[in-house]
Amino acid sequence: MKYDLSIKNDLNDFKFKINYLIENKKICELKAVKISRTSKQNSSLHKYFTFIADELNELGMEFNYFGVSGKQLSMRYTPNIVKDYFWRPIQVTLFDIESTTKLNTKQMNEIIDVITKFFAEKGVLIPFPSIECK
Repeated sequence: MKYDLSIKNDLNDFKFKINYLIENKKICELKAVKISRTSKQNSSLHKYFTFIADELNELGMEFNYFGVSGKQLSMRYTPNIVKDYFWRPIQVTLFDIESTTKLNTKQMNEIIDVITKFFAEKGVLIPFPSIECK
């Protein structure tokens, strides 16, 4: 069972369970669970991919894909293209992590800083959405 010790009810339940285990001389294993990111952070991240795609499309830029029989295909940017061709290569280079679900908040912020700097140097401001985004 997981307990979020920042929540009063969870903390009380945890203390009750620990006391039971101590009183009954149980063998226990305790470990802290690392939370990668919240669902709100996840929503904001995917909204950020949409912001970037929209901005690139607004600037008239197109994504060139070279995958079908070696032919070049030009298409509008999508959030998935941003995730797979902008975000993920930076993520893998910095942290050797393939999945965005494995990132913690600090790692996400480092990637956002790299992307923000890249676009800012080209005169484009793309803010990260607030975590209240849905």
